[in-house]
Amino acid sequence: MPSDHFGVTGVRGVSTDEVLVRLGVTDQAPYPLCTSGEALRKFGWGEGTPAVRVCGGEWTFLFDVTAHGKLSNDAVLSHLSAGGEAVSVWSILDGTTRVAHAREGELLADIDAWAVHLTTGADPSRVNRALTEAGFFRDWEDEDGEDGEDGEDDWLVPSAAALIAMEREFGMAVSPVAANGTLPTVSLRHLLG
Repeated sequence: MPSDHFGVTGVRGVSTDEVLVRLGVTDQAPYPLCTSGEALRKFGWGEGTPAVRVCGGEWTFLFDVTAHGKLSNDAVLSHLSAGGEAVSVWSILDGTTRVAHAREGELLADIDAWAVHLTTGADPSRVNRALTEAGFFRDWEDEDGEDGEDGEDDWLVPSAAALIAMEREFGMAVSPVAANGTLPTVSLRHLLG
């Protein structure tokens, strides 16, 4: 995924097959296998937009093909989390970074780097703590370039801090080989609204 824009959603406690059912894409089987570049050529900004590449495991990872962020929508993320949990991190260029967490069908946290005072959800404390520890809420007014107490991660932009926070807090990790490999890819055209 390009570092300046991406969307990644992880779903745990729900099988990959059930995630695909909840996404409403089973009619597309057999799913085309695409690398990120192939998916962009096949699904990018055309009729198939938005689309995701799917990587199963302990977490089912859904990688946005064009950083559409549709899966970070509160209702969609809550639906994906029923019977488990779902976490989404979405970042678009230098625009904003959004982090959302849902468990058992309930949205617990929805946090936007640009509007942290508008944090929503039933209990954002876990995600807020993880994001704070990773430097997500950095004081951008303080640009003196000095590290904080531990010196770790202080330089991170919100998108990188959000990814680190989710990996640390939820164990949401996928190898670069798997993420960059050939994965089943599906169109989410019904989520265009």
